[in-house]
Amino acid sequence: MFNKIVVQEALRRSWALETRSGSVPAITENEQNIVNSLLIHDIFGGEILRTPKKDGWHFYNRINGERIDFMISEFDKSSGDNTLDDIPSSPEQTHDYFEDVDYSNFFMRFVGAFEEVVGLC
Repeated sequence: MFNKIVVQEALRRSWALETRSGSVPAITENEQNIVNSLLIHDIFGGEILRTPKKDGWHFYNRINGERIDFMISEFDKSSGDNTLDDIPSSPEQTHDYFEDVDYSNFFMRFVGAFEEVVGLC
């Protein structure tokens, strides 16, 4: 079962660990949404979607018919500047934006954080 609150907290912890580890240079919000969308797809399934924005593609997911975008803040939701085109994408289209080893490291951080959040460790 996909629980957005649990996943969002695990993502938050994972990015905090990633930043503190110093293993990744400052990552842009755009790069973060790409990694998030692939991670969500790889673990929970569903679709990867994208929308063109002025600074490049914005990636997000759809699971069980629900749009899932962990990068849209509450401010963005209320401002009306969150028009999404829901253009189908694929995991292959995300790989141009980051190194596989960086993704693998982040994936493992997420799994550990997810286990902590749900109380498995």
